[in-house]
Amino acid sequence: MRIDLLGAVTVRYDCSTAATPSAPKRRALLAALAVELDRVVPTDRLIELVWDGNPPATARAALQGHVAGLRRLLDGGLELATRGAGYVLSGDPEQVDALRFERLCDRAGVLLPGRPDPAAAPADRATGADDPVLPLLRAALDLWRGPALTDCGSALLREQAAPRLTDLRLRALDRLAEGLCRLDRGAELVAELFETAASHPTHQRLAVRLIDCLDQAGRRAEARAWYERVTAQLPTAPGPELRLAGERVAGRPAVLTTPRAEHRPPVATARPPHLVPSQLPRANRRFVGRAAELDRLDAAVAAGREAGPVLVTGPAGVGKSSLVQSWAHRAADRFPDGRLHADLRGFDESGPRDPAEVLAGFLTALGVTGSALPASLDGRARRFRELVTGRRLLIVLDNARSYEQLAPLLPDPPPEAGPETGRAWVGPVTVITSRSRLRDLLVHEGATPFPLDALTPAESQELLARALDPARVTAEPLAAAELAERCDHLPLALRLAAARLGARPDWALEDLVAEFAEEPSGLADPARADLGPPGFGAALDLTCRTLAPAAARLFALLGLHPGAVIEPLAAAALAEVPPAAARGLLVQLDAVHLVEEGAPGLFARRELVRRHGARLAAELPADQRAAALDRLIEHYLNATAARVGRPGDGPPSAVGPSAVAPSVVGPSAGDRPLPPSARRAADWFDREEPAVRGLVLRAERHGRFAEAWRLAHRAGALYAGSGHRRAGWWTTVESGLRAARACADPAAVARLTTDLAAVLVDRRDVRAALDHLDRALTSADQVGDPVERHHCRVRIAAGLAGAGRPDRALPLMADIVARARSLADDRLLARALDDLAGAQVAGGALEAALAHADEAVRILAAHPDAAETVRATHTRAEALHALGRHGDALTTARLALVLGRTQADPGVEARSHTLMATVLRALGRTAEAAAEERRAAATAAR
Repeated sequence: MRIDLLGAVTVRYDCSTAATPSAPKRRALLAALAVELDRVVPTDRLIELVWDGNPPATARAALQGHVAGLRRLLDGGLELATRGAGYVLSGDPEQVDALRFERLCDRAGVLLPGRPDPAAAPADRATGADDPVLPLLRAALDLWRGPALTDCGSALLREQAAPRLTDLRLRALDRLAEGLCRLDRGAELVAELFETAASHPTHQRLAVRLIDCLDQAGRRAEARAWYERVTAQLPTAPGPELRLAGERVAGRPAVLTTPRAEHRPPVATARPPHLVPSQLPRANRRFVGRAAELDRLDAAVAAGREAGPVLVTGPAGVGKSSLVQSWAHRAADRFPDGRLHADLRGFDESGPRDPAEVLAGFLTALGVTGSALPASLDGRARRFRELVTGRRLLIVLDNARSYEQLAPLLPDPPPEAGPETGRAWVGPVTVITSRSRLRDLLVHEGATPFPLDALTPAESQELLARALDPARVTAEPLAAAELAERCDHLPLALRLAAARLGARPDWALEDLVAEFAEEPSGLADPARADLGPPGFGAALDLTCRTLAPAAARLFALLGLHPGAVIEPLAAAALAEVPPAAARGLLVQLDAVHLVEEGAPGLFARRELVRRHGARLAAELPADQRAAALDRLIEHYLNATAARVGRPGDGPPSAVGPSAVAPSVVGPSAGDRPLPPSARRAADWFDREEPAVRGLVLRAERHGRFAEAWRLAHRAGALYAGSGHRRAGWWTTVESGLRAARACADPAAVARLTTDLAAVLVDRRDVRAALDHLDRALTSADQVGDPVERHHCRVRIAAGLAGAGRPDRALPLMADIVARARSLADDRLLARALDDLAGAQVAGGALEAALAHADEAVRILAAHPDAAETVRATHTRAEALHALGRHGDALTTARLALVLGRTQADPGVEARSHTLMATVLRALGRTAEAAAEERRAAATAAR
């Protein structure tokens, strides 16, 4: 195990596998202990560092939690122990890069301030190639990956520990530069010194070393420019050493010691001939469309030329490589010094390419061959940066896997001093493609993101026409459009489909469309021999192989989810992990475009990715699939219940008539303005309806009949207020009814038959709706539990009223009231009386309505905070208003408003304001009525 502090704080196993704590405070604790390896750090000191000097009252307990988390993480010789009033991290100093760096510097004689510095006595130092100090210094400096303690989670720790390490690094670099210049090998350090000196613009020793190294590299003009830049920024006159360096590059006599003959620069460091490499793959003649993207790429490259690389990202098969290669050929004349290209095979079955191998190819193309080619990765990277600096080169890095793979391949960024020289900066441009979003590249290199989306419908048609006989596409425009849609307008999928059609000239396009509709995996089946090149599914398989095991497992489990959009709660149910962990796994999938986060917390999948996920889910062990499906169905049962006011499942009798009223009203219900809670429920269901419908069908198909009918029934109220009600309502409820019949549960059959009648009312098919309500009544009469039988009959009566048959609804409601009197349940009786009173108000039986409403209110007097009390009071006010007793109606409506406010339901409160406005208008008090209408609108909008 290794802890790296010289750059971003990271923890690695076997030098490759990262296991860095994601919590900033845990990283801060780890870094604070690692800096003091084998020394006890007091608890108070750790609290100060971890919380940046501002700890909360709970800091000590929280610190113990972070310590426990680190102990679970640590392995391979590192141990975190409690010692007295503090903690100590014990282990081999070689496991912490900062300590290994200090030990190498110590062996090289580069010591911290306060100790003798051998740099002050160069006469005693070896001056030949056998100088043993230089390899030690090189090894020490190679440990650095960026500023020390980057992202350590504690600004205080960074302020206190990083300067000491940075100062030692500058001393080591100064000593190395001096030693290499004595061997006429200063050119090797130009790139590294450029980067470091730019970060320390007034450091005179660094400036001297860079000027001397540039001079030895034959770049005297740049050396003079750097001298002028540094002296212009100094607050005082330059010191004697810097002034002498300036005189040397100005053409005056140099004072650098000339090396002995045996130490003249070897051939390996001689500057290679100026070659113009051209490594781009041949132009793709089948490339179509993308005019807007090509223009955008022009603009991105122009903007990024003096900033950082351009990063083109997108899912597998979207055409990233084709776009960049086509653009590169179009823009080739802008890069007269050459075009370098490498396929990094980041998602290849054989694994990503070694950056050292890629650099060898680049350096060879630039003229560095044979013994001149450095052996190490760092040596090649430095040589590459040196050679490409100042050259108008295009560097295309295709199919990148990670920032770690890319970092050695990136040229130096332009110096900040470009504008001060009066000339535009000239240098290489790097364009990168990847399926991964490579957030580290954006953060550390300032890359310009360039997300690439699918083709437009017109471009998809053009691609099919070019790949096939255009006449075939023209002859079947609708089939071609549907084929493109089923391929998600992804170029790779479209070409695979075209190849399949090309191998079968007797097939029509609609034949392939029909096959894809029937075949769950469609193009995602890499085993189909007639797909020609590796199929779309193979590309996705390679992407999946880059995932951590938990993320790969979730992606396979998502194949059980029938919806296009996933929220973390559903993913948590599938994977059986906490919602926060599920969101983290979804973010990992989003990083490689297997899902794409649109609105915050909502992750969408393309159709082909969904099909591929379904194939992976089918390959899971049957018991795992069954358990995950059970958890997902349970999640949606709870989610739908929460949105229609049904807390939990419980016995069927637990669901009262008010809970299902929305599902049996007339067809205009879904068009009425919804209160905020109902509006949120409708928005949720508009998004989740495909998943709910799919799970009902799947539960029925797999014999989970109880879950199927319950989920279908709970969805009924949501369909009534949703734009999906006509598209999927019938299918869902019909499947639920089949499941209810399979359960041989007459109460469930009565519920679902009533729900089906509501769908028919929505379709204006009243005759069929009445037929279903008759069947529901027959089933309800078979229910043994009198309370459940009561609820079933209440739903049926509401359905009859919604179907426009008060002549049948009112007698049934009266019978329901009569039977409810024998159930010894006051609230249940009051609800039945209120239902009857409301129907009588609508039917004009006003005196009877008032009598029944009065009785309901009297029964509910013992329950002033109950929802039924508000509803019955409101019904009484409506009856009084209809009877012309407007004063009494206004008093009762005000009481309903007061009671309604206890419900914390803006919809109930708004309804009372509206009723008061109606009564006030009847009384001629129009100004007060208008005020109540405004209050109703404002309340409904809450």
